[in-house]
Amino acid sequence: MKKALALSMALAMSAAMLAGCGGSASGSTSASSAASSADSAASSADSAASGTPTVSFMIPDFTGHVLSNEHSDEVIAKYEAYTGTHVEWRTEANDTYSEKFGLTLMDKDNMPMILTATKTLDQNANAADAAKRGAFWDLTEYLQDSEAYPNLSQISPDVLKGLTVDGQIIGIPRSRAIGRNGLGYRTDWAEAVGITEAPKTVEDVYDMLYKFTYDDPDGNGANDTYGLEMCKYTGPWDIIQTWFGCGNGWVEQDGKLVPVHQTAEYKEALDWMRKIYADGLVRPDWATVDTANFQVDSQKGVTGVFVDTMDGTKRIWKYFEDNAIADVNDASKIATMTSVGPINGHTLATTGYNGFYLITKSGAKTEEDVKACLHFLDKMCDPEMMALADYGLKDICYDINENGKIVPNGKYDTTNCPHAGLNQAVPYVPYLTEQNPDYQLEKADYQLAYEESIANNVQYAVFNPALGYLTQSDTYAECGSDLVQILDDARTQYICGQIDEAGLQAAFDQWNARGGTQVIEEVNALYAADKA
Repeated sequence: MKKALALSMALAMSAAMLAGCGGSASGSTSASSAASSADSAASSADSAASGTPTVSFMIPDFTGHVLSNEHSDEVIAKYEAYTGTHVEWRTEANDTYSEKFGLTLMDKDNMPMILTATKTLDQNANAADAAKRGAFWDLTEYLQDSEAYPNLSQISPDVLKGLTVDGQIIGIPRSRAIGRNGLGYRTDWAEAVGITEAPKTVEDVYDMLYKFTYDDPDGNGANDTYGLEMCKYTGPWDIIQTWFGCGNGWVEQDGKLVPVHQTAEYKEALDWMRKIYADGLVRPDWATVDTANFQVDSQKGVTGVFVDTMDGTKRIWKYFEDNAIADVNDASKIATMTSVGPINGHTLATTGYNGFYLITKSGAKTEEDVKACLHFLDKMCDPEMMALADYGLKDICYDINENGKIVPNGKYDTTNCPHAGLNQAVPYVPYLTEQNPDYQLEKADYQLAYEESIANNVQYAVFNPALGYLTQSDTYAECGSDLVQILDDARTQYICGQIDEAGLQAAFDQWNARGGTQVIEEVNALYAADKA
């Protein structure tokens, strides 16, 4: 139910940068698409003659140079030989992709076989509406075939729940870490105030926040620090709520799905948040701090605890490395962050994906077409193809060091690299990064700590059980954003002491009247039918 926080900083040498980030594509995309289409037409004829399956695939373009740079022909030859598939790429500039996606859904005579949708299904009204009208293949039975699709068959059922419409799985997720959210803190500050173990309970967290605020953790003799960094982006409060057992957006109670603000645990969480604000453990103007400045206080030594994605904790640590921020206890060392993840055995699960692949009935007209699409997507998750999409070509884009690890040689950036754009066709399942030692990147300590934390978090991550039903709720489609805003505003006002319990209840009543009561009814009707 939450909008994702856009964070632009990325590791120059990490697969994550190549997998998810890039500048906006410009008008040059159309020109490159036209040239690509001409090339595709010629090679499609060759593919047909040789019996090689052809798959048409529409993806967002972040660079304006999808597979059209120097040595790109070698990349194309590699993935076609490995997957046994010829691909006709259709690229659309990322900054206008949502508009083009909607137009494509209306053009049944020119539909790609695989259509990439951005965001999540509940955030993509066009995809959800088209799914209800039967525009996409039901992938349920295919994804149970572990012999044909050894990678895709391992997609988490909890993730697939959010890609289910009318009981049919209609999308392959573009996977992101399920256990991405949690808590991180400055290791040297904890040592300075006598904290020797990572916090496990909310009482431990409160103790850390208090000491980071009032026990001079940076040793400068001034009262100039706060425990928790916050800004107007309120996602961290969602994570903190799960520590109290109230669930993620919705929770199952007595056989029904209930929005978390209607639980006793939610109120307990809000009272705890209100207390840390009243006790001065978070800066008093947090609700006005621009989202673009999130992490700045942690980087600059103003705060010591960061609750959000573990990527954020990693980036703070990287900042310390890049700027030689000294450990407050030993100036000869660089400061580090400790990634904790869950508190009280809970943390907020992500949806498990950011965008998804649809196999269209207008494009993939036969079952053989569907199998060709799934075969290609499955093979792109093999270590060889993930390495090709993430790092490019050996001896051209990267070298192998004395430890047998991949080291980018710096000759190319994400715009002009030979493999530009290929990562947009990788589902990244069952793994987000290469597990085969022959295809692993040389990684810094902060990257290794990040990967360890998100892998550990999965077992504690709490999913939203209503995701698959909210997508199908007509009332939620109409007023879902209003319902989210009502609760966000009330929570912030209550934490900051601007409203009392009566004001909080008034906001809940407003939520009911705006359509919340009807959403609960619709969600539970779908839930009951699904259980049956």
